[in-house]
Amino acid sequence: MSIININTMTASNLVSQYVVELLGAGHFLSRDDHARIDQWLALSGSADELLLVLDEVLPSRLQKSKEQGKKVFSLSSVKKSVEKRIQDRRALVGSKSNG
Repeated sequence: MSIININTMTASNLVSQYVVELLGAGHFLSRDDHARIDQWLALSGSADELLLVLDEVLPSRLQKSKEQGKKVFSLSSVKKSVEKRIQDRRALVGSKSNG
């Protein structure tokens, strides 16, 4: 259970909190990671869409990183995967609404 009220958080803070919780205790996001989240939010159109994409990509990538013994994780390592999935989801939604 979190002491943070998600109903009053900005989209950027909500996504950041999700990523930090996945990373685990003692981790934080760099300024570049926060900027990347803002870029992804602009591309995806909503926090909900971005959270769905991140939930598809991040858990497996974090597990792979841990297995390789890496102690630091940057969102730049999943940039292409996340952006491609966002674009694929937007194209799918666009094609469904057009016919």
